[in-house]
Amino acid sequence: MKKKIVLLVILVVGFAAGNALASNLMSPGFEEGDLGRFGGPPIPGWATYGTNGEHHSDACSVKSGTKAVKEWKDDTGIFQDFPVVGGREYDFSVWAIALSSHEGGLDGRDAFFQVEWYDAYDYWLDTYVIGYFYADPNDPYGVPRDVNDLDPYDTWKFISGPVTAPPAAVTGRVFMGMTAGSIGPDAHIGSINWDDVSVTYRYGASNPEPTNGAIDLVPFEVTALSWDRPAPRHGGDTIRCDVWFGTDPNMPGTNTKILDKQDANSITFSSVAITPASHQDYYWRVDCYDPNSPGSEMKTEGWTGSPKSRWKFSTADNCPSYMPGDINEDCYVNFADFAEMAKNWLGCNDESNPQCQ
Repeated sequence: MKKKIVLLVILVVGFAAGNALASNLMSPGFEEGDLGRFGGPPIPGWATYGTNGEHHSDACSVKSGTKAVKEWKDDTGIFQDFPVVGGREYDFSVWAIALSSHEGGLDGRDAFFQVEWYDAYDYWLDTYVIGYFYADPNDPYGVPRDVNDLDPYDTWKFISGPVTAPPAAVTGRVFMGMTAGSIGPDAHIGSINWDDVSVTYRYGASNPEPTNGAIDLVPFEVTALSWDRPAPRHGGDTIRCDVWFGTDPNMPGTNTKILDKQDANSITFSSVAITPASHQDYYWRVDCYDPNSPGSEMKTEGWTGSPKSRWKFSTADNCPSYMPGDINEDCYVNFADFAEMAKNWLGCNDESNPQCQ
């Protein structure tokens, strides 16, 4: 029941979000809620087990804002559930730090950041460890680690990675905890601090044509832009698109909106009176709108959600090859080429010929 209540809260928050790549989590930086030991004052959106952890405001172990969480035994953890679409790739990240001043740092244990997946019946499907903060001198098999493989104290570590939800998954659970360690449970002291957890998914236009970063394209052969739209969150909804296009690398900057919230996967340049020029860098971005019915419409800018997200292609000359006599390589043989030749008429640069002037 607890998981269902948390899930409902997150769904309500998710519908109100304005950017499809905003964090799927509630209070991802632990800024909401009263401070206190785990099991005491609740942290909105988060669930805990065990009491060997706390919601704190120790400035030395807060990455951003004014609050973070800390754990100091492996019988304690903190997690949050969030809705997912099976088969979709999600990006996870968190910041972690162990302070040497906290009773000797993490001292002989690893801390881990993982995601668990559940189906519509709340059955566990899979667990994937995204990353560790390494402090145990031995690996899980008891083999001593090189000291250089251990994470330094008093330094924030960014743990991140993409994970694809299993096809049957409808719920993900992001989880932070600690291992039992290899030197015995009674020998452990110290703690791990967590802050700024993020779960996002790659929702946006994809598969651009021309491909991102394409160079030396023949201008007259570039006649259209095309892309794949993301799947709507709810079947039957129609994703609509804006397209920004121009020569400004900043988006939208001075670029022109050549498509305005249309049900489209492509646009021809002839339909908007655009003729690509030679030797020019072009930038474009596709923004997608998901009706998200019956919730609030959600928009993503570009393919990663960043306002600066954009694709790029560059043109060369209009002629695929130069004709004999096209001295200045402008795709024409004309008096400009004769002028180039005339500049060096009767000239000679053969150094072995004493008659060469």
